[in-house]
Amino acid sequence: MLEHQTRAAPLAPPADQGLERPGIRVWVDWILRRPRLFLAAFVILAALPGLLSMPPLDRDESRFAQASHQMLESGDFIAIQFQHEPRNKKPAGIHWLQTASAWATGQAEAHEIWAYRLPSLAGAILAVIVTFSIGQALFGRKQGLLAALLLGGCIIVAVEAVNAKTDAVLLLTVVLAQLGLAKAWLRRNTREREGFATCLLFWGGLGLGILIKGPLTPMVLGLTLLVLCIASGRWRWLGALRPLFGLPLMLLIAAPWYIAITLQDQGFLMRAANEDLIPKLLQGVESHGQPPGFYLGVHLIALWPAAIFTIPALIAGWKARRLEPGVAFLLAWIIPSWLVFELTPTKLPHYTLPTYPALTLLVAWAVFTQSGWLTGRLAKGFALLTILGGSAIAAGILWLPLTFDAAAAVGPGVVAALLVLAATYGSAWLTWRARPLLALVWGAPFVALVMAWGMSLYVPKLSFLWISPRLAAAYEEFKEPDAPPLASAGYHEPSLVFLTDTNTALLSGAEAARYLAERPKALVAVTQRDRDAFLKESEALGVKPLIKTKLSGINYSKGRRDEITLYGRAP
Repeated sequence: MLEHQTRAAPLAPPADQGLERPGIRVWVDWILRRPRLFLAAFVILAALPGLLSMPPLDRDESRFAQASHQMLESGDFIAIQFQHEPRNKKPAGIHWLQTASAWATGQAEAHEIWAYRLPSLAGAILAVIVTFSIGQALFGRKQGLLAALLLGGCIIVAVEAVNAKTDAVLLLTVVLAQLGLAKAWLRRNTREREGFATCLLFWGGLGLGILIKGPLTPMVLGLTLLVLCIASGRWRWLGALRPLFGLPLMLLIAAPWYIAITLQDQGFLMRAANEDLIPKLLQGVESHGQPPGFYLGVHLIALWPAAIFTIPALIAGWKARRLEPGVAFLLAWIIPSWLVFELTPTKLPHYTLPTYPALTLLVAWAVFTQSGWLTGRLAKGFALLTILGGSAIAAGILWLPLTFDAAAAVGPGVVAALLVLAATYGSAWLTWRARPLLALVWGAPFVALVMAWGMSLYVPKLSFLWISPRLAAAYEEFKEPDAPPLASAGYHEPSLVFLTDTNTALLSGAEAARYLAERPKALVAVTQRDRDAFLKESEALGVKPLIKTKLSGINYSKGRRDEITLYGRAP
């Protein structure tokens, strides 16, 4: 059956064509001997420049980082708080990693966002390496290396690697557990029980996933297990994973924090479900509602260049699922979880990230064994979309600094736009030349280069986007000794709190006037929308505000322009 499908597919050159030249072959052999070292260096080169250069992002990153910073300030590593607001809706695992990172780097008292991003970078590196191990177990060394390269060289992983949130570490927990499950699946026809190392991967990954983001890792693994059992008509092979050993291990990892927080806050679980989980399942939360099919469109950018071939690879995989145990495993990983994400009303681009390793593994399998499926009209159509998308992205890169008067970003923007065009046009041309492997090997390093360049030399120079860093710098410039924390009326972004002080006051215009009246050395930042209320209340209180400086920019969290005036109190 599989041979017939391969013959029926369009003819294609050998997968290794273009990589067999002596000079290139030397490098390929070196990489194949040291794949994990190469992959770690690749992800570091793609993400580290942005990790060090990008300002704190709103809103989730700054909320996570500030909550971790407050753990260090208070010494309370159980309760999660942003200022005085409890944030126990998600587990504390990522906060523990971030506090450990900030402490180990000597940044426990500083407001340096890079120190809180290091766990995400480590999570991304290890997730890519574990993806290689899954591919090597399912298909072979070359397939695993290509899949890991595609994962490490996609936009969404590069972004999450420099974002002090849960998602890169969550990805690691998913692939760890899936590696253990994959090894058990491949040995399902034997009576041997898995070694403790495999069981540790599976149950440890599940426990860590629960501690990082609650039910998401168990959901992905549970759906994979369910589909595999239904498809194979067997379930006894799961006993090889030693549940009598694994379940206590999983609980030992995940349960202590849940018990501790429940003792502090008995309504925690009910509130987490009612305020965070259930609303996302029923409707779009915080304007993040999107229709089904949203992720299919998003992945064309987020998973590029692998996205050029994901649909053809899925078709080839579906036809080969009964003859290829590794392919069946990947389909069980991808399809049910993807359907759940598409049917859930609340959608964000990174939600489907736990399925991306499986997609890159499926593409890598197809490149080396079913490349004929990747050279037909469907792949060429996606290559044309690549050209259109790359052209639009390059145009947007140039448009932003020219439209919003960010002259410092024009030069880096030109380079970034040229890199985007080289990446997309090159991969499209190689796809049309029926060279899928070369199209991928060309595209992934370019994505890494674009992300490294863009996040370190282009995006930080788009000054109109970075209101909080400029406002925090102005506060430091104008504040007097022993001045109270900054007060901000109308501009309440978490990044401002992280960059200034935990006690930064987020107020209305009238409240800011009273804050200034009660504290002669205070500085208050007031948006244009709150200015009239601030000035009216100041006049009523007999306080004369003194303008220190003005700044303006785009509040990208709300999609609107903000003009902010920093006031002191006139003598």
